[in-house]
Amino acid sequence: MSYTFIRYILITLCCIGTLNAQTKIQGIAIDTLYKNILRSASVSIYEKGKESVEKVTLTDAYGKFVVNDLAANKPYLLELRYQGFQKVLQEFMLSKNEEKDFGKIHMAFVENQLEEVEVIPPVRMNGDTLEFNADAFQLDSNAVVEDLLRKLPGVVVWGDGSLTYNGREIPNVLVNGKEFFGSDKAIVLQNLSKDAVKKLQVYDKRNEKEKKENPHDVKYEMNVALKKGKENMYFGNASIGLGTTKRYQQHANFNLAKNKSQFTLGYSGNNSNKNLQNMDQLLRNTSFKGVGINADFDSDFLSTGINNQHVLGSRYQYDIIGTNEVNRKHNIIGNVLSRWDNIRTESHSTTTLLSEEHNNNTRTNNNQNENHRQNQQMDLRYTNTGGKIKERQNSFTANINAYHQKNQDESDDITQYNYEGNHAENTANNNSNNQIRRLNFSSKLDVYGVNSSPNMRMTSKGDKSFWQLITYGVLINSDISQQNNRNERKSTYINYDNDSLNRNDHRFYDNKLDQQTHDIQLTANYNDWRITQKISYYHTNTDNDVKNLIGNQFEQNTDLSHISTFNRVQYMPTIHYSKNIGYTNMDGRYSNSTNLNMSLGSRFHNEKNSSSLDYRNLEQHFGTFIPKIGINNYYTKNGKYYMSSALNFEYDEEYPNLDRLRPIYDNSHVAFRYFGAEHLNKTSRSRITLSNNYNEQRQHGYSGSVSLGLTLYKNGLTDSIVYVPGQQQNYVTQIKDLMKLYYFSGNLDKSYLIGKNQTLNMQFRGNLNWGNKFQYMDQEKQEMLHNAQNIELESYYTLVDRYQIGWTNGWNRYSRYNKLGNSNNDYVSNYWSSGLSMSYSLTNRWQINSNATSRLSTSGTYKDHALIWNANTSYRMMKGNNLEVKLAAYDLLQENKGLYMLNGLTEFTQGYRNNLTQYFMLSLSYFPRKFGF
Repeated sequence: MSYTFIRYILITLCCIGTLNAQTKIQGIAIDTLYKNILRSASVSIYEKGKESVEKVTLTDAYGKFVVNDLAANKPYLLELRYQGFQKVLQEFMLSKNEEKDFGKIHMAFVENQLEEVEVIPPVRMNGDTLEFNADAFQLDSNAVVEDLLRKLPGVVVWGDGSLTYNGREIPNVLVNGKEFFGSDKAIVLQNLSKDAVKKLQVYDKRNEKEKKENPHDVKYEMNVALKKGKENMYFGNASIGLGTTKRYQQHANFNLAKNKSQFTLGYSGNNSNKNLQNMDQLLRNTSFKGVGINADFDSDFLSTGINNQHVLGSRYQYDIIGTNEVNRKHNIIGNVLSRWDNIRTESHSTTTLLSEEHNNNTRTNNNQNENHRQNQQMDLRYTNTGGKIKERQNSFTANINAYHQKNQDESDDITQYNYEGNHAENTANNNSNNQIRRLNFSSKLDVYGVNSSPNMRMTSKGDKSFWQLITYGVLINSDISQQNNRNERKSTYINYDNDSLNRNDHRFYDNKLDQQTHDIQLTANYNDWRITQKISYYHTNTDNDVKNLIGNQFEQNTDLSHISTFNRVQYMPTIHYSKNIGYTNMDGRYSNSTNLNMSLGSRFHNEKNSSSLDYRNLEQHFGTFIPKIGINNYYTKNGKYYMSSALNFEYDEEYPNLDRLRPIYDNSHVAFRYFGAEHLNKTSRSRITLSNNYNEQRQHGYSGSVSLGLTLYKNGLTDSIVYVPGQQQNYVTQIKDLMKLYYFSGNLDKSYLIGKNQTLNMQFRGNLNWGNKFQYMDQEKQEMLHNAQNIELESYYTLVDRYQIGWTNGWNRYSRYNKLGNSNNDYVSNYWSSGLSMSYSLTNRWQINSNATSRLSTSGTYKDHALIWNANTSYRMMKGNNLEVKLAAYDLLQENKGLYMLNGLTEFTQGYRNNLTQYFMLSLSYFPRKFGF
């Protein structure tokens, strides 16, 4: 299996470069009169006789332009535009693999610039912002922003939905300088009509200090500027579907933008394991364009049980100042979401203990569960990036989040033990009602030095005092929660080897937990220095009231009932220093920059638990020195590629917690007991990492990264397991031996232009972890050497507006063995998943989608394989393609059997869970939309 996967990778990488014949044109734009080079001149390529532009670019800092991947034997027209100069037109035709150099192209100055001002080129530089003129690209009347992006130079819309410009990711897309009905860029790209767009802007969102320290480490953001009057709009979706085996789905959303406001109302209901988390997810998966092969709101055939879910949500955004500036935000955003989940699960499993002495020990478990859960969540966010305190600008954000959950759970559980010296059965029935209330508040205030702002900081003193140049920051976070858990538990334990261990328990648990977390961090920045002071406070009040029902009388369980108060205070002062220690710039050739980053900090940790259970009274005090140092190098070969490297080291310590040192034992779980440890020291952790990133600075270039790391643990914690008659006992042991964890990760992305309107995206991801971990089995020390590999390969072929294929492959392997001797605890497991997805538009109204996922799991003699094949076809009606009818079929081969396996440190489990099986569904959807009213 692994050989086939590796062979596929090698063949693909070796052969993919032959997909497209390479052609190229280049030239240099200069001023005819003064012979000056013309930077950022607009270069457009038209097919002769056509008005729509085929390729566009800009001249670089030296007046040079390069255009690749033009079709051979086709007549083209080259057009150069620069404000204040006459446009230049030249005809040309290329043969296969031809590279044509136009040399110096002279552009003449004109005195009357009226005509030049009226004609907006397809692409231009406006200051530091790259702008694309949307009207220069002709598309279908129903086209959306994503269709437009596929026409733009340097921009790649990847098969997985990500967006890049010249190999750099664009994670955020704004509309008129603000979020567009949420934070997901797919909501913009797949809903907003192309005809409503005036221009697209791509810019570096970093502040001036960051740009100065590393000019080439660009962090792109995109803004969609709308045509006048188009900012008032509405769009949405309403859908209902009925299926076999009593399956149903229904969802709707309506989105309205008017003046300074945005409003969203959404609903979803289904009993087909479609799990909706938020309104962004709903809008992303019910877009006008159609989600294609990237749906993440679809029936989940891997989840346990059947979920009947209903979700109702709303979002409101108000832009207080109404500006379209991307760096100036003053708004209020509110979200409300309510979820109702009813989940029924069943599971049956067999677990085998992995030990030489106990390899015939097994236990079986049968469980049935009904869960009814309600969640209500509200959050409110205020942002103002342009406030002012006297002569200082400031940026302020505040968030309030309120959360309420009610959870009712009823379960029946039977566990049978077939252990040496322990043949027993435990039956348990649980009926619980839980409530959680939570309120969170966070705020951040940055007060900038005089004449500084969020995007520019003064570093030279001039006539300003030292104190006037300091930037101050305050970060506050407070979280308050209340939990009330009530549980009735009936359990019966029968030991067939020793009748004296038999017992019946009927208990009522009434547990109350109040928690508070408060953090405050103060920051002062001056040039290369930053000082932070952070104080964290954590407080809990626990009131656990447990009663045993004996006959008809309730008796207090003094082992489990307790009232406790826990307090923890941490103080962390840190000083940071960053400095550019080397910069070289060879005009037109390369630039090289090296930065040093250091921080020296401390953590003072104090905690105390006061409890009515004497053994839980505990006080701990720790102090830790936390140093960090890193060196970053940035290298750019102008017009070719960008590369960054980083070497970092950090040291920290982990502290033992209360429940490891003083665990509470509930003796209704007779066959298992966790003892923890009487005394534990802190664990030291040292980590060193080396990483490298590479990006070709062109539209269809290579990009990749490699990262190496080593983490060392001293005085690490590990498990010690002892099997005694009638019980498995778990202890925590501190190991003085050094534990080492190595890791390697890498990725490689490449986009290919196969032909006109055809692209192929390849994405490779891989990581490797290996190291040692100690454990004890019946007081025998084991040093387990383990390694894990994960490889993912994704490929996406796209024929614009017609065809899209995605092929995703994933392989996970885990192995371990006992270095200190033979052990039945050694094993190797593999998990392989391969999925093929297809979306084909037969016409601009009729679409066919299909996806098939093959899963193979192996571990020792265990093997499970399943092929899940789903398909659907949809047809759009009405003039604007607003009405859709869809027929979907799920698990056509009926192979989802619910089998699973779990590899633990000391045991192996295989079993069955109930899950979703084959069904068919017919649905009808309507997409109301209007831009400009």
